[in-house]
Amino acid sequence: MRQFRSYCSFLVLLFFLGTCRYPIAKQDSIESDTLFLETSNPTAKQCNEEAIRLTKSIQLDVASATWETCILSNPNEVAVHLNRIRFYYLLEEYETFKQKVAKESPSRSSVTYQSILKELDQRLRYEEKVILLDALSRVKGWELYAYEELAYYYLQTGNFVYAEGYFNQILEAVPFHENALYGMSDIQVHKGNWYSLLDYAKSLEISAKKNKEYHYYFLKGNYELGRYEVALKWAESASANEKTEIHFLELWRDTLLVLKDHPKWETLLPYYRKAKEKGYSVPESVFFPTLSKEGKDVRKAVRSGRS
Repeated sequence: MRQFRSYCSFLVLLFFLGTCRYPIAKQDSIESDTLFLETSNPTAKQCNEEAIRLTKSIQLDVASATWETCILSNPNEVAVHLNRIRFYYLLEEYETFKQKVAKESPSRSSVTYQSILKELDQRLRYEEKVILLDALSRVKGWELYAYEELAYYYLQTGNFVYAEGYFNQILEAVPFHENALYGMSDIQVHKGNWYSLLDYAKSLEISAKKNKEYHYYFLKGNYELGRYEVALKWAESASANEKTEIHFLELWRDTLLVLKDHPKWETLLPYYRKAKEKGYSVPESVFFPTLSKEGKDVRKAVRSGRS
């Protein structure tokens, strides 16, 4: 009898260990989470509150089924969708969530999903937005949009490997995709790949329709490769708007410092002053080093580094 009881206790312990899939640390994060949303929609209110209660009490399998039922009966209720994303995000069951979105296959014109993405952005829930975008990249019609959003997210966070991967996926589908070419050009600047930068700049020169401000890439690539005369021509041919950008002005100035013993700044001055109107605070005597005695050392350093 004692052996039987011990065996039963062992089975109970095995069952308990098998059903406790989530560690205490994760339970704590779920129980203390404050980002689940309420809804005033009378048809969704009850099931949404029930799903939140089940989630907070760590009845996760029942909670998962309740979220799905709530969305089936309220497919356009953004708050419920946001809560379901939060649920799988907290559990780190990203693939499960992505499969559900892919199966639901929302239309590219879905107002609901556009609102979900907007809400995640406004609520600064960027990691959840990335998971949703990755899911949508598997849905027909959403691919290019999702790739581009993901690429820009990773570009802004400094993850150039991921950003480059998504931009390349866009360019495989649309070889002269303007935004992807600009994104890839920015990555080449960050990585210091000057020949690749010039290749992307050439593609932009051919394909750019909305944004003609690609001259900086020609200026930067040629400057870094020591082709100062070519760089200067690209600087001079840029639009007035591009010339007021500080990074452009600084490189244009440095090109002149390398090329000329006594550069004249009359051409740059109007754009420098427009940049100051936008909030640029570096004094004229500092920005144009040859205008002051102290600036001569700066000029010498630029020329010695580029001669």
